[in-house]
Amino acid sequence: MSFSRNTMGSLLTCWLHSSWVRIAALAALVYLVGCGTPYQQPERAAKDMPDALVPVEVDLGSFQCTIPNDQTNSTIQIDFHAFAKMPRYKSNELKPLLESHQSRFRHDVLLRVRKFDRPTLNDPDLIQLREAILKATGEILKENKIELIGFYHFQFLEE
Repeated sequence: MSFSRNTMGSLLTCWLHSSWVRIAALAALVYLVGCGTPYQQPERAAKDMPDALVPVEVDLGSFQCTIPNDQTNSTIQIDFHAFAKMPRYKSNELKPLLESHQSRFRHDVLLRVRKFDRPTLNDPDLIQLREAILKATGEILKENKIELIGFYHFQFLEE
């Protein structure tokens, strides 16, 4: 079979043209559809992230409580706003738990606080109050890493 130079040139041009059309169609398809699922790196544990151990404050809420004192026929009104200082990776676990167990947590804290008396509340470091909040937090977050319980605001009045 013999081809003339003109015929060979047109065949080559047609073949090259169809190749470019195929490549362009394939590129358009890849652009529109995508190349499949991208490679997913193994998920790192939250505590392995770069800023995971940076301490952050988690707002535990405001609490108001009235404690009756039968001996003096008076009441003590307590008003405080507490926070917990803990590593960032644990705070990401505590926040949703506090939201979902808010009623239980508040109830637990207030039950513990109602057992206090005046000398306990006069402690300048509020050690027993901090321990009560820490125990209540431990009830909802079993493996807690709380470094500190602090107060944005604390006040009590005896009437």
